[in-house]
Amino acid sequence: MSRTTSSLRLAILLAVTLYANAFALPAAETESGFVAIFNGKNLDGWDGNPKLWSVKDGVIRGETSADDPLKANSFLIWRGGTPADFELRLEFRLRNGNSGVQVRSRDLGNWVCAGYQADILEAKRMGLFYEERKRGILATRGQDVVIDEKGNKKVVGSLGEDAELQKAFKEGEWNEMTIIARGPTITEKVNGVALCRITDHQPGFAATSGVLALQVHVGPPMLVEFKNIRLKNLADAAAAQPSAAASADTIPLFNGKDLTGWAIPEKYDFASHGKVYVKDGVLYLEEGAPMTGIQWTGDFPKTNYEVSLEAMRISGGDFFVGMTFPVGDSHCTWINGGWGGSVVGLSNVDEMNASENMTSTGMSFEDKKWYRFRLRVTDDLIQCFIDDAKVIECERKEHRFSVWEEQSPIKPFGVATWHTGGAIRSFTLKKL
Repeated sequence: MSRTTSSLRLAILLAVTLYANAFALPAAETESGFVAIFNGKNLDGWDGNPKLWSVKDGVIRGETSADDPLKANSFLIWRGGTPADFELRLEFRLRNGNSGVQVRSRDLGNWVCAGYQADILEAKRMGLFYEERKRGILATRGQDVVIDEKGNKKVVGSLGEDAELQKAFKEGEWNEMTIIARGPTITEKVNGVALCRITDHQPGFAATSGVLALQVHVGPPMLVEFKNIRLKNLADAAAAQPSAAASADTIPLFNGKDLTGWAIPEKYDFASHGKVYVKDGVLYLEEGAPMTGIQWTGDFPKTNYEVSLEAMRISGGDFFVGMTFPVGDSHCTWINGGWGGSVVGLSNVDEMNASENMTSTGMSFEDKKWYRFRLRVTDDLIQCFIDDAKVIECERKEHRFSVWEEQSPIKPFGVATWHTGGAIRSFTLKKL
């Protein structure tokens, strides 16, 4: 080999290396703060009809058949939390049919969701933003829509020419979808091109948080595939609602399938407990005489943590979320719906129960309605939130915390009901 040839090859190699490095650095920066919420191996952390959803070659597959046609749209629901302000990135490939990605949505049970959806369709209609089981189409491709307090929709701008926007989508191939939700505004992008945007101000409809889910649609047999699903909690959301989106320190406490990680206490007032079981992604605690509960069997932090869950009262008239939790080397219980159904407070603070101490407040809970509960314990404070509203803030300094003897079987962490049937879902722990 001549010296000239060798020098030429070295120059080419150096040029290629510099070119690759020039493009690698921005990609790494773009992914900063994102957390993978699909492990590429199985559906751990996700919940859906196993007849419809599977994993093959690192890809989630949603598939329907002519032999067993769907009667309603069905969803694969992520059980890692209910994100509020976030950026979601994923890759999808629609082989045929109709699909979509749900965000800030409600889990109606039996793998059915209602709420915002970035529709996945054929090229002619791709870029449509929809609201499942509610207001229908909110925006079509290219539209920047504002929905006012009365529900009136107004197109306030254009994101580009329709023909040019359609070119961003590669029909039948892998595409990347990005959904950015910040405050009342949600933007949908495909392959880096913004296709539509909504800003929703309508009370009773505009959602500030909710589940993420993937859809298979009624109709002819279909196949949709998803991979490389990543989620980022946006900085301003982290300050307002730290647990709303996933982080590397978020741990699912309930897998949506069974009681893995939980024990059913049998002592004291739990001796005549009700049935505890899982159905359609929901953990049920039937009425006990007087108590039914679950105790976490894994490790649990003593401070600087946050717990989030959704719960509802199904029957009875007393507390349906009695959450016992560590406070340093002590413990305390957050009562919701106690003393006949309306008392919210901590038991015990300075040896006074939730109806007596300074944390006591009142709230009316409707039966069979989901509520979001969030407990935050730091070195300085205990904070409790219901549906994002702070209901308790108690300084730890100079207060003594304890639990009733009846609650001790679910220490260090657990949830109990009193003469009441309850249900739990979207149950997570986050270390702060």
